[in-house]
Amino acid sequence: MEEYIELIMAVVIVLTCAIAVLLVGKRLRIPFIIGYFITGVIVGPFGLHLITEEQVSLLAELGVILLMFTIGLEIPLKNLLSMKKIVLIGGGLQLILTTGVVWLVMVAAGFSSSVSLFIGFLVAHSSTAIIMNIYQKSGEIDTQHGKIALGLLIFQDLNVVPMMMLVPLLAGSSETDLAGSVLNFFIGMGLLAVILIASIYLVPKFLERVTLTRSSELFVMAVVLICLGIAWVMSLTGVSIALGAFLAGVAISGSDYSHEVIGQIMPIRDLLTSFFFVSIGMMLNLTYLSEHLLLIAGVSVLLLLGKTLINFVSVKVIGISAGAAILSAIGLSQVGEFSFILGSTGLATGLLTQNMYQIFLAMSIVTMAITPFYVAAGPWIAGKITSRLPEKHRDFDEFCIPGETDLESHVIIVGYGLGGRYVARALKKMGIPYIILEMNAETVAKERKRGENIVYGDASRECNLEFAGIDKAQTIVISIPIMEAIKAIVTTARRMNPKISIITRSRYISETNELYRLGADEVIVDEKEAALQIFRRILANQQIPVQELEMYSQQVRSEVYNEYLDGTGGGKPPAPGQKNSGGILDAIRLKAKHADEVISTEKTHVEQIRVGKDCDCAGKRLCDLHLRMNFGVSVIAVRRAGRQDAIVSPDGETVLEEGDTVVVIGNRDDIATMTMLFTEKDGEEK
Repeated sequence: MEEYIELIMAVVIVLTCAIAVLLVGKRLRIPFIIGYFITGVIVGPFGLHLITEEQVSLLAELGVILLMFTIGLEIPLKNLLSMKKIVLIGGGLQLILTTGVVWLVMVAAGFSSSVSLFIGFLVAHSSTAIIMNIYQKSGEIDTQHGKIALGLLIFQDLNVVPMMMLVPLLAGSSETDLAGSVLNFFIGMGLLAVILIASIYLVPKFLERVTLTRSSELFVMAVVLICLGIAWVMSLTGVSIALGAFLAGVAISGSDYSHEVIGQIMPIRDLLTSFFFVSIGMMLNLTYLSEHLLLIAGVSVLLLLGKTLINFVSVKVIGISAGAAILSAIGLSQVGEFSFILGSTGLATGLLTQNMYQIFLAMSIVTMAITPFYVAAGPWIAGKITSRLPEKHRDFDEFCIPGETDLESHVIIVGYGLGGRYVARALKKMGIPYIILEMNAETVAKERKRGENIVYGDASRECNLEFAGIDKAQTIVISIPIMEAIKAIVTTARRMNPKISIITRSRYISETNELYRLGADEVIVDEKEAALQIFRRILANQQIPVQELEMYSQQVRSEVYNEYLDGTGGGKPPAPGQKNSGGILDAIRLKAKHADEVISTEKTHVEQIRVGKDCDCAGKRLCDLHLRMNFGVSVIAVRRAGRQDAIVSPDGETVLEEGDTVVVIGNRDDIATMTMLFTEKDGEEK
């Protein structure tokens, strides 16, 4: 019981201190990762000694596991396989060159060959947790240098296993069975491949069965089970549990539910990852750092610059453009978290002395702390260097990695019910790109087989809107009926893209004020549109001309809005002498009317117009009217008065006669302007 209380106390202390540090850091524009390091220094054993590293170690490990899992989710297996050139050649070169250079320097400095080789292993690794966290926050994971960095990190992490096996050999342990270790390694890799292949085929089917239950709680439980379960099983083969979590994410990255999984796990991951960064800060001995400040600072700078150069050479050899090679090299210049695991093993076996380990620890944390600033300066550094190179070497896109094609100026459709289907059908006919977010797993599976661009995901989650390209989208159409979900989506979409056009439905007109306040541009009200459509059908059945039909419809539309928006509640108009609430209500009313006018006038529309008596177009040929040139409206059919048949695609010689019905296509505004030619003239005009 006391252990649980101590854990809760540690969490409270860390969160309290972190919030205080991050609030101050936000004002000073200090990256969050640095704030976590500072928090760790303050609360740790070398600071105020409020908690110990052991108290947060479990949460820190879980944070790394979830971070690696979500990174794996964002890298489909086909993309990972397409990176084999980067992973094998680039990663191999980076590891060999870094280890070799460090070995030479250390041997020249008087260290033994085995110690020098081991330190080379430590320095060769980079921080997956830090650089992937930075790239995720900045949206650089899908960039060329982001994928290059990921490829090299994967190779580094895979090599932790054989390096751990070599530690007893380097330490000179006589109990080590080299042949047995190698055999166990290959057996483990074989089992790993079997588990990964089984996961790729079985996990998506399992998730599909879970999503059919429509239970969010069950879905979250299934996600956690998949993440921890597969990571644990893979760890039995000798793979680190963090790398196992990454491979678990890769296993389900190609399923229809990967982005919803990210949305469910992201809040937990962000919280637990912060504990990992805090735990690193807790390791830093400020006394030792101050005593050896110049040495640690000098070695850290040399390490950052040296690794940057080696990383650049490693990726440039395989044909990467100079710009992308520099950016990826900068990103991988620090020492990684897996080096801490290797370092502690080396300390336990006697390869490293306590002083050597403290210098390594301080140097590693310093390089990690500098990384956010170094990465932020990366584009400027790359620009300066590439500007001095011949023009043919400046291209950042010389080496292309296959990936998903990004949509631009597209429409995001939320919900694939009846309304969503009609919107998608119309957009498809007009050649406008779109993507659909839908929460019904059955619908997603069925429509994907038919070729629809539809994914499973909750549109109120940022990660799903990011996947749908919210930053590049022109419009988001929300066609779901649940008001609370609509509010969440409108709020999130407006925050992520202030310029996007948001069109949403609502069941009742009383909900429009709130939706406009949250950021909706246009609200289509079910009860209002139903009333208007009934009214239009009644008038149409009475053979009312389109000109009068539109006039009456607009009048009713305005009255419907005024009745609610001018009222004091319940849709009732204000009492005589009672003032309007003014200000914001007036603005809302005007915006609502404007939005409705836009709804009624946007996009291409087909309409029937009757040729009135003595109107300007009666008795004239179509070619003489120049409708297309003057109004942007085309005549697609003419039905003669008193006859059922029609002239389809009439030529310019077709003469319009009184009583004819002309079918036109064009923008609503243009059609409305053009109707003056068809309007019957009154007695004075005659």
